[in-house]
Amino acid sequence: MAGLASAPSAMLALTDVRAGYGALEVLHGVSLEVRRGEIVALLGANGAGKSTVLAAVSGLLPVRSGAVAFRGQGIANWQPHRIVRQGLVQVPEGRRIFPGLTVGENLEMGAYALGGRASRERSLERAWGLFPKLAQRRGQKGGTLSGGEQQMLAIARGLMSDPALLLLDEPSLGLAPIVVDQIFDIIGGIRSGGTTVLLVEQNVRRSLEIADRGYIMETGTIALSGSGAALLSDSQVRASYLGA
Repeated sequence: MAGLASAPSAMLALTDVRAGYGALEVLHGVSLEVRRGEIVALLGANGAGKSTVLAAVSGLLPVRSGAVAFRGQGIANWQPHRIVRQGLVQVPEGRRIFPGLTVGENLEMGAYALGGRASRERSLERAWGLFPKLAQRRGQKGGTLSGGEQQMLAIARGLMSDPALLLLDEPSLGLAPIVVDQIFDIIGGIRSGGTTVLLVEQNVRRSLEIADRGYIMETGTIALSGSGAALLSDSQVRASYLGA
């Protein structure tokens, strides 16, 4: 895994990243890359360190050692708002919308990094196009939406700042199967619209079906990596995550 940070095609590159909480080190030298235009899946069991990777990339958790590069620039330990302004946005696990604000107001909150009204209007029109259900509920308070609609709102809010790279943390968690299908279709649409995606998910099969490449984490390290198709057919992945 050495030398990932120097890969010219990498939009995001982590090289030997170590991070954790207090005295506990969770990431033990993680290296991975996300190339422009890809969907990359970061997979593994609960506690493997997937969300910790996103927190370290987003500036929410200090990087103890190693390198994090975005568009060729080191961003390790930058403030989160500065990272967002560079075009890297995380949609956290658990939705975390503003329940007392309307759908439209929630989306406006996601556009704070954009400079002008014209840019905000373009982002808003893109959101309505990707999420027609939200367009129908633009005046409805976020807390009154269904779970699936709240997840769509969280993703749409993340897209409002027009990110180059979107980090999605467990977007299908707790949703009904039919809504899960819709969420994965939306993720494909986001990539088709020009946004690169790093996807953290427990739904291994669906993630690898749409991912260009994937990484499997175990106890704070990268255990396997490869194309989505290769990992989907890998006997170890099938035995450990797909019940085959």
